[in-house]
Amino acid sequence: MRVCSSSFFLVRDPAATPAARRKVRALIAGWGVRLDDDTRLALDTVTSELVTNAVRHTQAPMLTVAVHVDVRLRRALVEVYDGSTALPRRRRAGATGESGRGLELVEHFALAHGSERTERGKRVWAECALPEQPVTRRQLMAASRRAVRGALRALPRPGRSPIRPFAPGTTRYRAAA
Repeated sequence: MRVCSSSFFLVRDPAATPAARRKVRALIAGWGVRLDDDTRLALDTVTSELVTNAVRHTQAPMLTVAVHVDVRLRRALVEVYDGSTALPRRRRAGATGESGRGLELVEHFALAHGSERTERGKRVWAECALPEQPVTRRQLMAASRRAVRGALRALPRPGRSPIRPFAPGTTRYRAAA
């Protein structure tokens, strides 16, 4: 099981959105997690929407972005902390409106998402699916060691009967595995 986590600060500025996307991608790549095009699009969109909403709806000078990846569960969690206590809410965007679709996009691309108040404002998060990762050499080595240990345990040992009881309390027997 491999879990990787990191967080970083951003100045509340419209330029924070592309910077956050780049940083999230760089962190995940640095952890050796491979992304396909769909996952990259989902993470970019979710990160963009969460950071953009924080930039637009808080007065705090700084934002915190946290990224957590669990390779075994194939999940990536993006969290944005800001100084506002107002939780995001879904708005109806007009046909020609340029805003109001952020939460709808997050709902579409994320497996789960939510928000909650914190001591210093709020936390808004979204979890995205990761593609299956290739098996590493370390995983192959660990699996082969477990297989050898299992095979050795199955071999009869000197002084141990190769016959084991079928079930406790019965007189039927079966050969050892």
